[in-house]
Amino acid sequence: MNHTRRFILTCAAAVLVSSCSTLKLDRVDFGWPVESAVTVNNANIFEDVRYSVTGGVSALAMEEFQDSTALKGANLRLIRSSEGYYFVTGPRFKHVYVFSPGKASLSLTSAIAVSETGLKNPAFNQRAPFVELVDGEGFHRLLSSDDIVEVKK
Repeated sequence: MNHTRRFILTCAAAVLVSSCSTLKLDRVDFGWPVESAVTVNNANIFEDVRYSVTGGVSALAMEEFQDSTALKGANLRLIRSSEGYYFVTGPRFKHVYVFSPGKASLSLTSAIAVSETGLKNPAFNQRAPFVELVDGEGFHRLLSSDDIVEVKK
């Protein structure tokens, strides 16, 4: 009887676990309607209270400017696409960095080259399923999570 009881409990647990793992909610839109403008503090951390996101940017500063402290006091632009990717850039950036969320982290998905000289006053707009990057008159780029989709003039 001991083996039979174990078998029944094992089967019940397997059914319970498998039924939980198949639950999926469809048509989820992760996109933020507007971008966030966040300032990096002296500890190299940004905080967006509206969307409850906080993160360190030392590695991003090192990647873009080869100086881990280059973003202290800087204003960053941040938006989350409808697919759930985080797009980050700022003044003087030559790239838009696209991150996917992970467990207490954001992992780089792609670095999209957008300016040879550096952006001046960038801003993001939601254009689902894309993200629009603007930087003054005549600079409009539609971005996917890995590339520029369209250049508008």
